[in-house]
Amino acid sequence: MPNLNLSHSVHFLPSPLKKLGREVRLICNDLIAVLKTHYFDYFLVALVLYALLIIGLWGAELEKFERLHLSLDTSNAILSMLLAVSLLGERHRLQPNVRHYLVIGFGFAAGTELLHALIGIEWSGHFAWIAQFSRTMRPATWPPSTYVLPLALAWIYWLIRHQASLSPVRFMGGMMLLTVSLFALAFILPSYVDTGILGIQRPTQIPLLFLWLGVIYVFWQKRNEHRLFRGLALMGVLLFLSDLCMLYSTSPHEKFTMMAHLGKFIAYILLHTIQMRVAAEDGQARDAAEAALTQEKERLQLTLNELNYQKFALDQHVIVSAADAAGRIIYVNEKMCDISAYSKEELLGKNHRVFSSGTHSVEFFQEMYDAITSGKAWHGEICNRSKKGDLYWQDTTIVPYADAAGTIRQYIALATNITERKQANAQIYRLAFYDPLTNLPNRRLLNDRLAQAVAASKRSGRYGALMFIDLDHFKPLNDKHGHAVGDLLLVEVARRLVGAIRDCDTIARFGGDEFVVLLAELTADQAASTIQARNVAEKIHHVLGETYSLKPQDEDESKKITLEHHCTASIGVTVFANQDNTPEEIMMQADIAMYQSKTDGRNVIHFYQPTE
Repeated sequence: MPNLNLSHSVHFLPSPLKKLGREVRLICNDLIAVLKTHYFDYFLVALVLYALLIIGLWGAELEKFERLHLSLDTSNAILSMLLAVSLLGERHRLQPNVRHYLVIGFGFAAGTELLHALIGIEWSGHFAWIAQFSRTMRPATWPPSTYVLPLALAWIYWLIRHQASLSPVRFMGGMMLLTVSLFALAFILPSYVDTGILGIQRPTQIPLLFLWLGVIYVFWQKRNEHRLFRGLALMGVLLFLSDLCMLYSTSPHEKFTMMAHLGKFIAYILLHTIQMRVAAEDGQARDAAEAALTQEKERLQLTLNELNYQKFALDQHVIVSAADAAGRIIYVNEKMCDISAYSKEELLGKNHRVFSSGTHSVEFFQEMYDAITSGKAWHGEICNRSKKGDLYWQDTTIVPYADAAGTIRQYIALATNITERKQANAQIYRLAFYDPLTNLPNRRLLNDRLAQAVAASKRSGRYGALMFIDLDHFKPLNDKHGHAVGDLLLVEVARRLVGAIRDCDTIARFGGDEFVVLLAELTADQAASTIQARNVAEKIHHVLGETYSLKPQDEDESKKITLEHHCTASIGVTVFANQDNTPEEIMMQADIAMYQSKTDGRNVIHFYQPTE
């Protein structure tokens, strides 16, 4: 016998059977899903209890039901009212006004049921007249007591579906009109007579059954929107069964009537249980939400404390400011106020241009603006001017802050004061490249500028000139009056040299009484450039040959004197162009020319002449 795999045997079934099998599986899956529905276990318990009560009532005697009928009517009225009160006290997450609609609907159902019960009481004394009308009014109060609730639920579903914004007051007015209409219709119907299944129940009960089926269906479709809708659908099933029993009632106090009233009683109890369970779950959810909210609050407080600590630490070291998208200052910290000498009130609403020092070019700020407006962070060093006029440097990072849509809302600037570092760097640079006595460039800086001048000369074809200047008979002045007086002379010589040349030219001190002048970018003609260099040399020769008035420093004002000193200078000049001479060779040529002027008797200008 072949070994058949049963799991694959379905493939050998005819197509109709396959389709039927799939439908059966879908039905089973739906049934399992329903059985797993939240609160369905309560419904099963209520259904079993109802079945047991029906079995118990089946063999009971008729005379015992009259008092039970009145008790059940009264209990159902009270339960309906309690449902309205319970719903009024809860805060279910429903659509606007839906909870109020349900309260009103159950309230009217409770009123009609209570009226139906009160008519059946054996009144005496001043209320004995009610008994005269009870045989007429009691059947007339029965249809409103059964129709009000399903009609109210149907109307509520229609309002939910169409998202109507009907006010609870207007809904109450509509329910009042509906109830009065039902009472009027009930009085038009034939009087209650014991004619069995062909009596008053059939023309009024059958539409009620279809109405309940519709209510059950629509609220079951909405069961996932809210748990209360699921409870209304399950309650409707029991009320449908109870009204189905009422269809077979032949008198007000027989067993089918009791089955109907017991079904309504159990249905209300079921909805009460579900409503209390919903309230308990909501309470647990609120407790859990409050606990989570408390934890979140504590976490946020810790985060806030950490941010405050970080902000405190940041404010102790970093200069912080923020500007809106238009560049107006919206926040500054104390560090910003301290370094700028402005108060917060003076800065808020102003533009950062208030700090402009004039140090940076327009291109510098354009590059910064292009970066931050494109959403990129910018980093650089900025020189600002304080309210007092002092310059200060900041190492600055500007970060644009954009919203979720990508629109820039703020620019946040974080900066540190680097003024001391910049000043130290400047001092180091000055010590490295400038003479400390005369503040003129020293040999190192001159070598650099000479190399640049030679390179520029080769590119442009223009000539340049280099002059070596040596003061004549400087040593005797030092020996006679001391180095302090000699330093005064050197400072005055530097001042006169600066005044005798162009801004684009360079004057350097090589040490002692030796000075060097670099004339760059003269002309492209050698003869014309030589004439220009000679004119500058003669001007220098003239200004240095004028009498010097030197005033040595002395703490005693009475001993201060002015020394008159006459000094000449020996000047050696070399003119260079786009030849292959190196900076070292050019300096050597100027030095040779200067020594030639000394050999010629000092106080003369000598131009370097290359030997053949």
